Amino acid sequence: MVEETPEEEEKRKNRLRRFQESNTLAKQRRASPPVQLPPFSNDEMDWDRHIIIGTATNLEKNYLRLTSAPDPSTVRPLPVLKKTLELLKSKWTEERNYTYICDQFKSLRQDLTVQHIKNEFTVQVYEIHARIALEKADLGEFNQNQTQLKYLYAQGVPGHVDEFTSYRLLYFLHTQNWADINSVMASITPEQKKCPSIQHALDVRSAIATSNYHRLFRLYTSAPNMGGYLMDQFVERERVQALIILCKSYRPNLSLDFIEKELAFENRQTFAKFLQEQARMPSSQLTSNVLDTKLATVGLTDSLKKYKKIDIKGQL
Repeated sequence: MVEETPEEEEKRKNRLRRFQESNTLAKQRRASPPVQLPPFSNDEMDWDRHIIIGTATNLEKNYLRLTSAPDPSTVRPLPVLKKTLELLKSKWTEERNYTYICDQFKSLRQDLTVQHIKNEFTVQVYEIHARIALEKADLGEFNQNQTQLKYLYAQGVPGHVDEFTSYRLLYFLHTQNWADINSVMASITPEQKKCPSIQHALDVRSAIATSNYHRLFRLYTSAPNMGGYLMDQFVERERVQALIILCKSYRPNLSLDFIEKELAFENRQTFAKFLQEQARMPSSQLTSNVLDTKLATVGLTDSLKKYKKIDIKGQL
């Protein structure tokens, strides 16, 4: 047996000590119950063990992510939060400062969460924040709000269920999440199908699934409520796919007037921008009133690749 040097013996003891410490930590982890995340867990921590009633009276408060149990003196109770919502609605109408409004709504939502307030007022807060986020094309924030609304509606808290069911379906059409699309469709009751916004969203899904682009772009121009804001997020992708089909069907050229109307562009300027960005058409090719369909197909096919993957927030 080779005798250890004092240095080797010390290293061996250190390794043994680390091994024993790691074993102790592992046992502690196994003994500890797993952390259960509640429905309110997108960006807000679980404070189920710290039910409080706030005492703060200030209407405005910056959002700060909680890392410890909330202090009641910094949390606004329900009566104050109701005044806060009215203030925020007024400020949004007058100032349109989205960075400020989003921060204040996140703070408002957090105060509701730590106090376990899950009522019609809570739904109202999430619905308003979701609509504002839609208007500003902030799909990440919209998704957080609509996810919480789905949970609150499932708990029986009243709200604009049909409106947000239609938004959820359109959102999943944007993200191309067909499993969630099918899940939403399966949850829609026969009574809900009578709702114009839900029927519109179902028609959009059908038009996309069957590549009925003529119908799709007519639906785009007649979207109820704020459905148009969600369709804005994927209409470019569908226009690219529709124009590829048109270009392959019509050779050697196609009328720009026809395409502009068929794909529901607002005007020739936005249409020309689309052709330059998506079809890679040089401005010199757009001076006449016809599109070189063979040349356009090359650029459009390449542009389509960037729409293949969309993250959980609905962003490319």
